[in-house]
Amino acid sequence: MTNFKIDHFVFGANTLSEGSNTIKKILDADLSEINTHESMGTHNRVISIGSSYLEIIALDPKNQNANNNTWFNLSDKIYREKFLKIPKLISFVISSEKFNSSIFFEKKFLISRNKYKWFFKKPNFQYLKKNNFTNTNLFPSLINWQSVSPLNDMKKSSYIFESLEIILNKNHKLLYDFLSSLNLKEKIIFNFNDDLNDDLLSLKLTLKSLIDDKYIYIT
Repeated sequence: MTNFKIDHFVFGANTLSEGSNTIKKILDADLSEINTHESMGTHNRVISIGSSYLEIIALDPKNQNANNNTWFNLSDKIYREKFLKIPKLISFVISSEKFNSSIFFEKKFLISRNKYKWFFKKPNFQYLKKNNFTNTNLFPSLINWQSVSPLNDMKKSSYIFESLEIILNKNHKLLYDFLSSLNLKEKIIFNFNDDLNDDLLSLKLTLKSLIDDKYIYIT
């Protein structure tokens, strides 16, 4: 049986500095050095939040060969203008020991950076949109590490993952059905609100302090 877990959360921004500064203020912590994804045209910073990590990601302006179909819709100018007016939590990634075929995902592709190597599957945006699932980044991507995960090598935050709240409407019920089928151990709260249009659906990450049990939120 394949084991699934939340690998990391994706905090998107129009520029990496803008996104990084936002998270530094929330966590009151330094982030990793800048990592680049040459083939995808993005760069990121990361920080551990317990059993998973937070990724701050943006298009890399120095990469002239940026993939025009990069992960998390970041190469889509319309998406960036619509959803990233301010940096925000845009998606999450689930790790799997192996990949099975699924209508929900595109074909896997291999990415490597330094000593790390992984297969990645993006959501099948065309299929999701045909099923009225328009805010497609709410649907997670899949990752299959071919090397060790970088989690243990990361800077550690004083906050750890507590829960993920997903605000949905009836158009997005298939996400609820999909995640329920994975039997994830992490706490996921599904909040259905049919009064909200698709553009207002969102993710809310709750973190708990290891120092004083204080809770903070990243949206």
